[in-house]
Amino acid sequence: MKKPILAISLFALALLLCSCRVRTTLVEPSAPEIPETPEISAQASGVDTSANDALSPEPERADEPSRAPDEPQEPAAASDAPTERDEDAERREYDALANGELVRDAEAPLYAPTEKPVESAVPAAGEGAPVNVEADGAERRATETVPSEEADRLGADESGELADSVRTYYLTLLESRLGSLFECKRLYVYWETSENYRTIHRSSREHRLILDAGAYDVSAKLLEENLTVDSGWVARKNPDVIVKIAEGGALDPSAARALCDELAARPEWADISAVREKRVIVLSGSLLDTQAGQVAAMIYLAKLAYPAQMDDVDADEALRALTAEAFGSAYSGAYAYSM
Repeated sequence: MKKPILAISLFALALLLCSCRVRTTLVEPSAPEIPETPEISAQASGVDTSANDALSPEPERADEPSRAPDEPQEPAAASDAPTERDEDAERREYDALANGELVRDAEAPLYAPTEKPVESAVPAAGEGAPVNVEADGAERRATETVPSEEADRLGADESGELADSVRTYYLTLLESRLGSLFECKRLYVYWETSENYRTIHRSSREHRLILDAGAYDVSAKLLEENLTVDSGWVARKNPDVIVKIAEGGALDPSAARALCDELAARPEWADISAVREKRVIVLSGSLLDTQAGQVAAMIYLAKLAYPAQMDDVDADEALRALTAEAFGSAYSGAYAYSM
């Protein structure tokens, strides 16, 4: 009786299994779990790991070069650490009471006064003797070396010192009258050599003469190879004073007058300030050959440019006094002519 019941049960179970549908689910593989590091585990568990950190070395970074095990490590200096003075370090010392200063572009040696007598510079053989040494009480000294054959013409005596009391007087006069001029009151000068439209370089004695006469040189920025200009260039500069050099000694007044007229008649020069204000002067080139003549040229130029400041100064008398002192006899004749 049990066998028929068992057979029926098995048959019913088979029918049930056949009627059921099977459901399949795809499961993606999960990432492997990363075991927690001791540090993380310790933090998570609230355990103090400072002692372990001090004992365990810090792992090297990939971008840092590895250090040899026996290489000593230098401690990093603190930003606010005091500076240590090394007594053995090499250093330069400067004397605050030094007598002089070295200047790279100095044109003449300068000497500060001392208790001992100052010796003049001794030139090399054949170069001449130093001249133009200022008075003993001068704050600074300067020497100029000229060929021996030039000494008599420049007025130097056997000791090499130039008798320049008159020269010093007029240089001091120029400084006192014109040194306090405001920059806006200083005039601009176009200086033309004996060659037409040929001007001067800023390294020339003529440039220095213009500055010492209280004025400015319009050609100061020209290069040495560009000193030949034209009428248009001068007109654009619009100088307040025009100086023209005539070769030779004393001037012929009629020739000097004709030269001034020729300058005023040049193209585009009619509207130049110097021509309109009749501040055109012709100077003898011989004035530039001596120191006395150069000072006289400054007086002529300053009197033309600044008549109010130089009203009581007689330029012709200054030339006679300067040359009489330097050469023993005064120049005679005209060495300057202005419009």
